[in-house]
Amino acid sequence: MTTSSHVYELFGGRTLHVAYYTDVKNSASLLHKILSNELNVALINADTVVSLFQVHAAASRALLSVQNHSMTTNSLHSELVFNLSGTRNVTDSLRRFGISNQATQVLVCVFDDATALDTVGIDGVLKPVTSIENHAHLTPEHIQVLKKHYKIQDLELQVTTLSDAIVSRIATKN
Repeated sequence: MTTSSHVYELFGGRTLHVAYYTDVKNSASLLHKILSNELNVALINADTVVSLFQVHAAASRALLSVQNHSMTTNSLHSELVFNLSGTRNVTDSLRRFGISNQATQVLVCVFDDATALDTVGIDGVLKPVTSIENHAHLTPEHIQVLKKHYKIQDLELQVTTLSDAIVSRIATKN
């Protein structure tokens, strides 16, 4: 299975559809489309994602924000990207976790409308989403940046996984 779908029963059966692309060549034009609201999807820099659990935790927070009328950003998809961060700074969160001009690995996330995954127009190689789980796409430098951003110490990683440590930060962000 190349893409992934997850149903959030607690939020009226809303569904998040995820696709993973590598060797992306048109990141700059995709960023322009996101900034000009031409795309109604979340484009996430895959270098900042260690597991789908991390994405689902952020998606749950985004859906909860919609349900409680407490969104921090302008759209559900930007709320998803914002909630991946361990900080409350919207600009920093979107810049760090969203697509950039140089991004070569991208997760495309869309709520409810699976057909929107096909309309994004990514010039890259579609890979199985589950390949995110093996961390092969992450360099040691990426992992160090994530540990620094989320303030994760090596001592903590002796008793838990990097994914669980990150998700705990996402879940407890106020």
